[in-house]
Parts: sequence; C-alpha cells; structure tokens
Amino acid sequence: MKYFSDGEILLSDFDGVFLDSQKRFNEVMKEETDLDKWMNFLNGINWKKFVRECEFVPGAVETFTELQKLNILKGFITRIHSFDEGKEKCLLLRDLGIEVPIYYVLPEQPKSSVYIPNRKVILLDDNLENCEEWNLNCGKSILYDPSQKDCGKKYVKSLYDLLK
Repeated sequence: MKYFSDGEILLSDFDGVFLDSQKRFNEVMKEETDLDKWMNFLNGINWKKFVRECEFVPGAVETFTELQKLNILKGFITRIHSFDEGKEKCLLLRDLGIEVPIYYVLPEQPKSSVYIPNRKVILLDDNLENCEEWNLNCGKSILYDPSQKDCGKKYVKSLYDLLK
C-alpha cells in the first residue's frame, strides 16, 4: 500500500476525518470566535443526537472498516469536551463494527501527550497543526484535506486513497 510500510499503524482523528462534525458545529456557531460561547455551546450539546445527525466523511466507514480488517487501523484519537461526547463517539464506532481503541484528548492537550508517537505510528488528521505537532514528536502523519493542493506535506484528498 502506498501510504503504509511494513509494521506501520494508523491512528485517525475522528472529527473531520470520520464524521463531518465540524460542518455541524459551523452551522450552529457560524463565525463565532468567543471562546466562552463556544465552551457553553459544547457543554450544552445533546451528544447522542449531535453525533447521530452528523454526516460521515465520504468513504470513511468503508475505508476504516477495511483498514481495521488489514490490521493497519489501530485506533482513533479524538478531542472531547465531555464524557458524553466520548461515549457517543465510541457507541457510533461500535455500532458500525469498528472495534479499535479510542484515545480521548482534552481541549488544549496535544495528541502526542496521550499516545506517544514513533516512526511506526501514522496520525491521520484534518488539522495541519496536529500533524506538525505529531511529526515534531517523532511520529509520521498524513493530512486529510479534500481541497488540498500540493503543499509538500503527505496528504490525501480522499479517504479511499489510503487503500491504494
């Protein structure tokens, strides 16, 4: 496979890579920049309803199911704002037959402090800063960005590309 060498494993972000939750956040909060308003919004969400009403990123279920079968996908690493959010993300994955571990990251916490990166662990994330932080801590990363133009970074425009 083009993106994975022997023995390499994948950890994937959840929001924006598996579930298009960022689109839902933006629909509700639009251009809001006040952090207190965002935190109030995030703490007041009915996470069960929210997670179930979000759309999947195109190709996410099929791609991650196949990567799990190939023993490449070893987990999701996702920022959470409440235990309810984490629980609902987990339930959604389990309902879809995706049974890899889920690592929860608190707001303002780097992902590399929750799962220690190394050269055999690839982070798939839609946030360039998360990818750069992961790389600085001895990991490898792939940026997921459907609109990306060649920026010199390893990226995919489609999740299906991960299966090539």
